[in-house]
Amino acid sequence: AAALEERLEETRTVYANVFFGVGVGAAANGYLACGSSTGAISVFNVDHLLAGGPENDVAPALVLPAHEGAVYSLVVHAEEGILCSGGDDGRTAVWRVDALVAAADDDDETKKKNVRPAAAFVNPQRGLPRGALGAIPETNALAYDGSRGVLFAAAGDGLCYGWDVREARSSPAARLRGHATGKPLHCAAASSGGGASGTVVTGSEDGTARIWDVRRETATHVVNPYAATSVSRHSEEASDVVGDGKKPPANERRWVGCVALDGAENWCAMGSGGGTVTMWSFAAGACASRVTAGRGTAMQAVKLTGEHVVAAGSEPHVFRWNLAGKLISRQPCGPASVFALDAARAMTAVGGVGATVEIFSALGTKVATAKCA
Repeated sequence: AAALEERLEETRTVYANVFFGVGVGAAANGYLACGSSTGAISVFNVDHLLAGGPENDVAPALVLPAHEGAVYSLVVHAEEGILCSGGDDGRTAVWRVDALVAAADDDDETKKKNVRPAAAFVNPQRGLPRGALGAIPETNALAYDGSRGVLFAAAGDGLCYGWDVREARSSPAARLRGHATGKPLHCAAASSGGGASGTVVTGSEDGTARIWDVRRETATHVVNPYAATSVSRHSEEASDVVGDGKKPPANERRWVGCVALDGAENWCAMGSGGGTVTMWSFAAGACASRVTAGRGTAMQAVKLTGEHVVAAGSEPHVFRWNLAGKLISRQPCGPASVFALDAARAMTAVGGVGATVEIFSALGTKVATAKCA
């Protein structure tokens, strides 16, 4: 039994992790939620993680059997006190943060088992001939528009569905169409009322990122992050070539694996399967710069933290660049392939292949290890 459990842990994958807490500011970073290939969400008290030290695997304070199939995305909105999860079952769940924290801090196992989502949404099925319905498309990424109370779910059918969390309607409040048919969406990011108000960014297997005006449900720009080019919806030709100034061959279309907005919503980072991270300037409406981790490293997670771009992918390292494109560090990490990355309170949480999430300090020292269910 022990050997089987060890083997299961080796094959487990953490696809998402996010810091959260009750309230805003520093108090909002007291917990860590991790979603894995088992369909469970593991919740950890960060203080308990740090007390365990870097070499001891700390067990979760709360385990939620959240989804049937893998949990692919977690997103938190501190002001509204919600944590949202999406996964392989095409279901998007909304959890109250105060309920999660209360259960995590309580020793009563019955209370831990009775935590339920406050709301849930299911991606629409495609209609087939003779009245049949297709499979429910998976939710690969979530992004929350706090200014409108809409949760955007990037789905496997190539559409991004907007769910009205405040009114909990059973049908989507928005449907963002435009990516190549049959190509799944991999990532999404949404504004919260800052410099890019009313904007959602999605990335797809089709090799493009689309910048959406969600009020009109139209794409204002189509960006190829690998080539660092963009096309306005009013134009047919590419513009804004940066980086080395070279366009890839027409058949070399690299999927977009991750996108992220900065706190002021002036910048968007777009990571590609070709090993690049491209910076989009909302003020200029154009690609501003591009950095490369290497052609063999597909970018799968990215985060903008102040003056730094933090990204990771299909190698056991976390890259950190400044906004000018200078490589600051290439930090080794445990997962052979990284899918989950979040930063808060001068700490970075890194998860991927394997059952553990590593916590690093601002200096790059591993300070804790979380063992996920």
